[in-house]
Amino acid sequence: MRIVINDANILIDLFHLDLVEVFFKLKGLELKTTDFVFEELHDDQKNVIEQFIESQSLTLIESSEDDLIYIFEILSSTNGLSIEDCSVWYHAKKNQGILLTGDGKLRKQSSADGVEVRGILHIFDQLLISDLITFEFAIEKLNQLYLLNERLPIDAKKQRLDCWSRSEHIA
Repeated sequence: MRIVINDANILIDLFHLDLVEVFFKLKGLELKTTDFVFEELHDDQKNVIEQFIESQSLTLIESSEDDLIYIFEILSSTNGLSIEDCSVWYHAKKNQGILLTGDGKLRKQSSADGVEVRGILHIFDQLLISDLITFEFAIEKLNQLYLLNERLPIDAKKQRLDCWSRSEHIA
């Protein structure tokens, strides 16, 4: 089972797309997030996330004093990242997990450190492969996502829309 550490921007996008519940139905992944990320969420989002923590669909990582030392080391040696960013980077590396983020700076710097990084488009791919959503629904939600987040890669969107319109998965 692959460990996946979620950054706040992924969870927030899933809330905006009304895909939180279906996301937590993905099998074969051990979903986690950090206490720092949890605190970034709005109260209504926290209430929903707490339900997934209680049902053990999501693990909340509480950073120890030792963890904080390493998190602050990352923070002091990077440029333009927040403590929340550094917490998910650190815990993804510590757990040899996948870091789910939409943050370009975090993606670039953590990838250079050997952390596997994926984004929201990977989640769409996994939801389709797992038959948790249909191709039509994925197309609708992907178009909605690009209205919310203009910084997502256009070529990746076009590739998915092309494949999904033919009911094909991304190779």
